[in-house]
Amino acid sequence: MAFRPFRKEGLLSLSELQDQMNLLFSRMWHAGVSTGPLDGQDWAPALDVHEAPDRYVVRAEVPGLRVDDIEVTYSGTTLTLSGEKVADTAEELQPGCLCNERRFGKFSRSVTLAEAVDPDKITASCRSGVLEVVLAKQERSAPASVKIEVRE
Repeated sequence: MAFRPFRKEGLLSLSELQDQMNLLFSRMWHAGVSTGPLDGQDWAPALDVHEAPDRYVVRAEVPGLRVDDIEVTYSGTTLTLSGEKVADTAEELQPGCLCNERRFGKFSRSVTLAEAVDPDKITASCRSGVLEVVLAKQERSAPASVKIEVRE
C-alpha cells in the first residue's frame, strides 16, 4: 500500500489518516531509521545470536523461504546470511491490494563474531521457518572463507 496522505476525492477520514500515519511510521521503522540491520533493505530476517563456551548459535526467521533461497557464508570472523524472498503471486504487488504487510526482496545480514570459528564444524539447518547456524569455536585463529550448505 502506498503512502497517500491526500487524495483527489477529498479529506481523509480519521481512520484513514491513522492508517496512513501507521504506514508512514512503519516504513520509517523498517527502512533502517530505528533498525540499523536493515540498511535500507525492504526486509531482513530477525536474528538471535547466542554464545556458549564452545560455540555460537545464530537463528534467523525466514518464513516462506526454501533452503535453496538462502545462502550462508563465513569469512574471517563474519557470518553472512543472504537470499531473496519472492512474492507468492503477482496479485500481491498490484495496486488493488487492500493490505500488504509482508515484505519481499533480497536481503543480507552479517554477524561479526568475537572469536574465529572452525569452518569445518559449521552446520546450518532450517525447520519451521527458522534457520539455525551453529559455529564451533576454534582454538587458534586461522581466517577461512567457506560456503555452508543448508539442510532441511
